[in-house]
This record gives sequence, structure tokens and C-alpha cells, in this order.
Amino acid sequence: MLGPLEVEVDTGGTVDLGGPRQRAVLALLLSARGEVVPVGRMINDLWRGAAPPRAIASLQAYVSNLRRLLEPDRERRVPARVLVTAPPGYALRVSADAVDAGRFEAMLGQARSVGSADPGRARLLLGGALDLWRGPAYAEFAGEPWAQPEVTRLEELRFAARELLLDATLRSGAAAEAAAEAEVLTRQAPLREESWRLLALALWRAGRQGDALAALRRAREVLAEELGLDPGPALVQLELAILGQRVDLLPPATAEPGTPAPPPGEAAAAPTEADASSRPEPPTLRPAGSDELFIGREAELATLRRTAAEAVIAGPRIALVSGEAGAGKTSLLARFRAELAAQGWLVVVGRCPEVEGAPPAWAWVEALRQLAGEAPPGDLAPTLAPLLGEGELGGDVAAGRFRLHQAVVAWLRAAAVRQPIAVVLDDLHAADDETLLLVRSVVELADGAVLFVAAARPADSRERLTETMAALARRTPRRINLCGLSPAEVERLVGSVARTSVDAETVAALAERTGGNPFYVCESARLLAAEGTLVATSEVPEGVRDVLRRRLNRLPPPAVAVLRLAAVVGREADVATLVAAADTDEALLVEALEAGLAAGLLTEPAPGRVRFVHGLVRDTVYQDLSQLRRVRMHARVAAATRRLRPGDYPALAHHYARAASPETAPLAVDYAVRAAELAQRRFAHDAAAELLSRAVDAAETISGDRDALRVDLLGRLLRAQARAGALTAARRTRAEVVDVAVASGRDELLVAAFTAWTVPTPWLTRPYGVVDRRIVDLLARLLRRGDLEPPVRCRLLEALTVELDGEADPRGPEAGREALAISRGLDDPELRALGLAARVRTLSYELAAAQRRELALELRDLADEHGLVAYRWLAEQVIGQAAAALNEPAEVRASVARQGAMARAYQLNEAWAIHLTSRAGLAHVAGDFATAWRYYGEAATEMRRQGSLHGESLDYFAGAILLLGQRRLGEYLDATRRARETFGPIVDDLLALALIESGRADEARAMPLGEHCYRPDYFRSLLLTVRALVVVALERRDLAQSVIDDLLPVRDQLAGFSTTTFVARPVALTLGELFRLLGRTEEATRHFTLAATVARRWGAPHWLAEATAASTA
Repeated sequence: MLGPLEVEVDTGGTVDLGGPRQRAVLALLLSARGEVVPVGRMINDLWRGAAPPRAIASLQAYVSNLRRLLEPDRERRVPARVLVTAPPGYALRVSADAVDAGRFEAMLGQARSVGSADPGRARLLLGGALDLWRGPAYAEFAGEPWAQPEVTRLEELRFAARELLLDATLRSGAAAEAAAEAEVLTRQAPLREESWRLLALALWRAGRQGDALAALRRAREVLAEELGLDPGPALVQLELAILGQRVDLLPPATAEPGTPAPPPGEAAAAPTEADASSRPEPPTLRPAGSDELFIGREAELATLRRTAAEAVIAGPRIALVSGEAGAGKTSLLARFRAELAAQGWLVVVGRCPEVEGAPPAWAWVEALRQLAGEAPPGDLAPTLAPLLGEGELGGDVAAGRFRLHQAVVAWLRAAAVRQPIAVVLDDLHAADDETLLLVRSVVELADGAVLFVAAARPADSRERLTETMAALARRTPRRINLCGLSPAEVERLVGSVARTSVDAETVAALAERTGGNPFYVCESARLLAAEGTLVATSEVPEGVRDVLRRRLNRLPPPAVAVLRLAAVVGREADVATLVAAADTDEALLVEALEAGLAAGLLTEPAPGRVRFVHGLVRDTVYQDLSQLRRVRMHARVAAATRRLRPGDYPALAHHYARAASPETAPLAVDYAVRAAELAQRRFAHDAAAELLSRAVDAAETISGDRDALRVDLLGRLLRAQARAGALTAARRTRAEVVDVAVASGRDELLVAAFTAWTVPTPWLTRPYGVVDRRIVDLLARLLRRGDLEPPVRCRLLEALTVELDGEADPRGPEAGREALAISRGLDDPELRALGLAARVRTLSYELAAAQRRELALELRDLADEHGLVAYRWLAEQVIGQAAAALNEPAEVRASVARQGAMARAYQLNEAWAIHLTSRAGLAHVAGDFATAWRYYGEAATEMRRQGSLHGESLDYFAGAILLLGQRRLGEYLDATRRARETFGPIVDDLLALALIESGRADEARAMPLGEHCYRPDYFRSLLLTVRALVVVALERRDLAQSVIDDLLPVRDQLAGFSTTTFVARPVALTLGELFRLLGRTEEATRHFTLAATVARRWGAPHWLAEATAASTA
């Protein structure tokens, strides 16, 4: 995979893998690294969401062909051993050393373990590892979305290996050789500070301290220009060391055996007495004694122990434990936690609930409250209140989340000074979005003896986990996959559970049936002990749920009834709640619970609590309940919870929602709202939106002023969806709440509906070019009222600017001016920011760039002063757009870098996607079309993942604009025909040009050229450029002057780049061609010269060449 896809088999030679899609099947399975890839996901990935009707049949044919190629000697009817069927899809079962990527990672791991103790051996290992690369990872599939995470991971490891090789070369005494290679690396990856550090070290070691300082100055300039950042501590420390002649920072020419390598990115400082006294001693990790049944997993435990030891010596480490349900992840973690605790670690544990009704971010709440008991957060407590207490509702979402996440990181760093800390998160596949966002922030911790361990089922919630796993992959985690137990281990486990010896044939049958899954083995062993070998191995269907049902049927009816009630409560239940909700007395209920404990279906994790031994047990019991019985039991549990724990809003909301009836509906609404407010205090706005959706449903059966209640609930839902980034859903909710308000005939409800949206958004919240005239008319009617309070009027005016964004309607700019004027007289900083944003929105991107920048700078200062992150990013976006219109390339690049840094730091998903389009635009300007394609593809994928309105349109227009710049639009003819059907006459000129470049000029002439009037917005100059190219190609002199008149005001700009999203050639170049068509040679020459000046300023060699050629033609 480290280059073009190639496969060799034992029979000799390279295998012809067939066509592109068949090759893609194999690459897709290889990218999963042994994990099962569901059929649905394969079809979606391979056909990019546009699968033909017989896609499954085609996939099966590809798999069959590949199996013959990969196992040519396999006899018919013998199951495949390499490309195997594993429900719900396929998997590739090959050893790591059979794949070049696996061998590379193994050799890299060996080199890291050798470290500086033996730099010569490290160089051999790293050289061999890098020699495996034959080109870019997944070379022919690098542009496929499904390959991106693995490509990114492998390329990052490749750079890490090159840096480690530089370090080993330097430690071996070959400073000159290291300096030459480091120079290459800094040019290929100029933003990697470690490469610059190694270059400066090598130059210093070679006696070239002047060149070393010059390299560090170059690093500073690159980081400032590209990212707007200063160098990190390692580079600053090295620069000071060179200036102060502190040679202790120079690496030794030959390392002393046993000296640990410094953490990546840090200089190898000499240890001091103060260091030794402040650094925690590495614990000796040994298995802890336990009576709990625990068989196998010795290798996995050993890996966890090594990772823990590394965390103490070299800083934060991550371990990811994966395995199917019942594989023993929780048991392994429990064993490991006991070992760590016995060796002096502070271990905190959080479990992601696998049932509904749990509070948001619960795993972190659980873990951090344990941490607070041992290491109080001190001054950080107020910021941590959303996780440790209640916290305050309101404020800027992004800023609040950022401060909370940074406080958690600072707390862990401070606590790890006293003793090493392990943070264990179980069932990560069941995590809500806020839990995952905090994981992504916390793993960026760069120092301290902290170990993060997460366990998950890889096949569950794969899409939701994608970004989190990518963030974890950047930290090079230890991956521990729990496979089935070996036959010998199955024999020991069956014997221990059944308390009898078992013959080899029975063990083999059970091992085959269960796949070695420990939970399934235990259930089968219990069945074997109770009903004999025949039933355990042949009579019972293979599904573990059927095994569980058979065991449940053997329990007394009262015990089954109590287990059903416990299943309604959830995976874990409070005994007091069960007593209060049951139809029996306490003695009988406790007796029934004891029966469940004795049967091995329940455990007792703490006094007064019971827990199902596995989620499958709880799910089996719960799913076998009829809907009628579930509703009644949820009602009983809700009533009991309300008496015992009236503040447990998430549980009450969950149970009342499922106890739906006209009598309980008011309580369902009340507790859903309260639970949603709790979720919002923890910035879990997706969870809040789900709760409020249930409240809206429950409100349908409530009597009284139902319209006012529904407007209130839908307004809350709209805000939660907007804060969660679900803008399409928020738009639908806004339409619904407006419909309710209009139907009520009450203006106060209509005002509430329109002012519910309080979250600034950087792009249109409606389809491009589509204006909802009904909404505009309703807003205009409300604004004619004379009794509106200034804050309300300001919000209504801002809503009108959103609806008329980019339109020729004069009411849009008028509303922007009035909103700004009103906001300046208000004390509320958010309303003042809203007024500035409204005015900026209504100013021309191309003709009023200076005014837009002036307002954006004011908005930036206001946002900085009051912590309004969303408005701060919006201001930065406008600053970059204004710089593009004013021909300031350096400022555009710096602004785009700042936008990206903010989007990453504050986890602004839509902003990150927009940032990617700006990077694509800059790559297009530079003539780097491949990079531009990649960035646009990433942005479109991200937008589709977010449910954005603009994902599909971005996909088409990005491709069209890039091909336009290469005179290859004819290749896009079919796509452009489809786009014309979707987007309408805005595509007419693009379609005409595609026809011309396909040799179909007559068809182009038959189109309604020049009839569509483009909106006076940010895309106007770009679309007019396309029209001009058609006019010139068809020699339509009758249309040339009108295009000239429209383009002349922006003749010194790059077409369309005032958006920083799309860009085309300099407008002056297009004007020159139009003037030449009309025979106005002098004006043509003047504009060609201007085009060359603009292209030169932007560093656009392809447009400079065009302009130069045109001026000399």
C-alpha cells in the first residue's frame, strides 16, 4: 500500500488485480486493517453514494475474483482464508508482515524502542522501513474519501520515521548527512517544527552555528506567514542555547546505552537533580492478584503495561482496545486498572452509556468527578462546573466549550505532577458527540505522565467515530484488537465456568460456534453445565440471544419480572428505584435479584445497585417486552425516579417520553426541557436537540395554549440545532415554527419565531439563489409595526438581511444599515456584533471591500473583548475576503491560516469546511490543481457529513472552476448537463463553454446566451468571466459590451476570489480578450498588462503566462 497497489502470491509473481473498482475493493479492505467492512459501507464508498441497482451483485463478483487471485491453490468449497465473509460484510485476514504498511510500522516501532541507546541499529531499521515506500500511500486511491484517514495516518508516520532517522543519523555522528536530509524535509513539510529543530541541531553540530540560526529564522518566518504563530518552546529553547553557547543541548555523537530518547519535538536536555526529584518514578507493572475469572489476554496486558511505562517516562500515551461485543474489553480494562492502582497510579474511569436517557458527556462527568475526589481542580473549578456541577446556561458556545476543554487539559497536567494518571473510557462506540469532542481535545495534551485508554466496538458507530479516531491516530496510539480466545483458553474457561472437565471434541465445537468470544463461551458453558453437551453444542441455535432466552426461561417467574423491570431502567439500576417501581414487596424483589445474580445475569457493582453482566443481556430482556408492557413499565419507573431523584432530569425525560400518554405529556415536556438545558450547559447541543424534538412530539397532546408552547419549544429546538451545526435541520425547524405562528394569527408568536435563531452562520442558511418570498413578506410586515423594542427590531432586521443576502432587493442593505445603527445604541455585545454582521453581509464583497474590512476589524475587537468566538471567526473570514478583493496575497494567506487555527481550536465544523475551500482557492491561484482538488474534496465530504445545504453544489462548481482554469471543461460536459437540471440557468454559460470545448459549438450557439441575469453578489465576476469566454469563443460581439460594462469596476481583481472559496483568472485578462474581439487593440493591451501585474502579485504563473502571451499576440 506504500505506493501503487501490488500483490504477490506464493505461486510467484505479481498478480493482475483487474479493473479500478475491483482494485478499490481490495484497497478498501486493506485500509480497514483486518476489521470487518459492512457491505453497505463498501457500496457507498466504492460508488460514492450513487450505487447502481445491481451494486451488491457487482461487489460479490469483485470479491469472488479477488479470492481466486489471492488464493489460487484453494480448492472449491473450501472457505476462503484471506478475503473472508464476516457479517455484516467482508474482511481481509492477513498478517501485518504480509503488508508493506504493516512491516513499515513494525520496523518503526522497533526503531522507537531502540531509541538513542543504539542509533546505528535505529538507522538500519528506519532506513529499511522507509525503503518500503514506492510512492504516496494508496497512490491510486489517495483522492477517495474512504482512503483519506489511512493515507493521512501513514503519511504522518512516514514523516515521523524520517525525523527519527535524522535524529539517529545525528546521534551517530553524521551531522553533515543529517543536515542535508533535514534541509529536504523542511522544504517538503515546512510547518513541522521538529524538522526545523533537527536541521538547526545538525548545522550546529557540524560547526555551522550561523547557518543554524538562519534556519531557525526561516522557521519563524514560515510559521508566521502560514499560520500566524510564533515558534514553539523547542525551537525557542534551541535558538537561545545557540546564542548562549549552551552545548549541553547538543546530542552526543554516540549515545550511552540505556539512555531514553527524548519525546518527539523536545530537545534532549541533560537531566538534572531537580528533574529527578520532580519526575514520578516509573511504576513496576505486575499482574494484580484477583479472584475474578480472567483467562488469556497475556499479550494484550503486556502491551498495556509497556504503554503505561512509556507514559511515565516520555509523556502522554494512548491505548485503543477494540473487539466485538463480548470480546472481554471491559474485563481486560478492569484487570489493567487494578494493576495500575496497585502500583500507585490514580485511575479514573468513565463509561459511555449504551442506553438512552443518560446525561450528556456522562463518561467524562463520571471520570472527572473521581479525579476531583483525589486531586481537586482548585481555581479551575468554576470553568469545570458544567462537568462537575451544574454550570451556567448561555454565552458563546464555541468559547465556552474551548475554555471547558482547556481547563480539563490543564487539570490533568497539574494532577499528573503528583502521580501518574490513567483515564479509562469504556464503550467509546456509544459516546455522544460532546464526549467525543472532549476526547479529541484532551488527547492533545503534550506533557505529563498521563495514559488514555479507550475501548470500543469497531463495527459500531463507525461514521460518528471517524474524526475522533483520526485525532487519536495523529498521536500514534497503541492498538490492541481482542480476537477470539485460543482453543486451549476456551477449554480453561469452559472448565472454570462449568466446573467440570470437558472433552476435546466438545471444546472444539464450542470454540467454533462461539469464535472464542469469551462472553459467548461463558454463556455456552453455563448452558452445558445446566443441560448437557448435546444441548450446548447442537440443539440450541447459534445466536447468543437464543442462549440467553433459554437461560431466562429457567428462572422463576418473579425473577424474570424483576429483570424486565431492571432492563427498562437501563444497563445499571438502583435497587431503591426497582423497589419503588415494582408490584411486589422489597423482600420478594431482593430475592428475585439474588436469583439473577446467582444465574450470572447480574452483577453488583456497588452496594444498592445491580448491573447486567453485558449489554446483550439487557437488550435481549428489553427487546422481548411488548410495546404495551414497555410503556406501562416506563411510567412506573418514571414515577419512582421522580419520588427518589427529582433532579435526575435526563432519566426522567427518557422514561416519561416512553410512557407517552395525555396524562404524562406535560411531565414529558417539562423534563425534556430541563434535560436539554443540562445538555446545553455541557455544550452537548446535539443531545439537547434530540430531547427537544421529543418535547415537541409530546406537546401535541397537551391542552391549553398549545400554539405558544409549540413556538417556545420549536424555538429552543432551532437554537440547539444551530449551535450543534445542524443548519439544514434548523432551517426546517424555523419553517415549522413560522407556520405555527402564522396559523395562530398572533404577531407576538411570529416575532418569537423569527428571533429564535441567535447563532451567527458564515454561509447561506438557504439554497443559493432561492428567496423565500413568504418569509420576506412576513418580516417586512412585522417591521412596519411601531411598537417593537430596539433589540427585537434589530434581530428582525438581521433576519431580513439573511433572507435577502446577495439579492438586488434594496430592502437588504437598508435593513443592514438600520440594524447597525440600532445595535450601536445597545449595551448587549452580542446584539452589537449581530448589527455589525448584518451590515457586513449587505455590502458588496468586490466593490465595498475596504468598508467591509473596517467593520470586520471592529467586529473582531468586540468579539475578542467579550469572548464571542463565532463572531470572531466571522470577522476573520471577512478580513480575508476583503484582502482578496484588495489584492493583498500575504494578508489573505495569513487570515486563512488564522481561520483554520480557530476552527480547529474551537471545533467549528462548518468553519473548518469553509477554511478548506479557502486553502483550495489559494492552491488554485498558485496553479497547484491537484492540491486544490484535494482540499475541495475534503470540504465537500465534510459538508455532506454535517448535512450542509452546500455539499453537492460545492462538489460540482469546484470541479467546473478547476477544469475551466485548465481549458478542460469539456471533460465535465455530462456533469454540467446534470448540474443544469439541478441548479438552473446559473449553469447556462458553463454548459455552453463545456459544449464548445467538446467540439459542439453549434449546440452552444443554440442556447439562450446572455439572457440570464446574474445576482449582484460575490460570484458575479466569476460567472461573468465564464460568459465572456463563451462570447469570445463564439465571437458574439453583440454581447461583449454588456459583459465589459459589468466587469470593468473589478478589473484589478481575481474573478470571484472575494469569497476566497472559488477563483478564476484575472478579470483584466478576460477584459483584454473582450476588447480584442471588438477590435479595440489599445484597451486590450492595457488590460493584458494589468492582468500580468495582478498574476505576478499573486504568484500565479499559469495566468501570468496567459497574460504575457495575449499581450504579445
